[in-house]
Amino acid sequence: RWGSCSSQGHVSLNWKLILAPEFVIDYVVIHELAHLKHQNHSKRFWNLVSQYTDKTSDSKQWLKKHYFEFEFLDR
Repeated sequence: RWGSCSSQGHVSLNWKLILAPEFVIDYVVIHELAHLKHQNHSKRFWNLVSQYTDKTSDSKQWLKKHYFEFEFLDR
């Protein structure tokens, strides 16, 4: 989990993001902040995210591709 947003509005980010490219960090932060307005992944949520980044697809691909490279940091 790269980030989360509770129903009380508490945003948490995974410390490992500091190793990711800036566009990925921006995407995760934008994604979690959008949950402050929409606590789901509805069309309105994604429209809000897209107002602040055009790197959603690239970021998701990067996170999926590099996920396992971060596994060793938990040990």
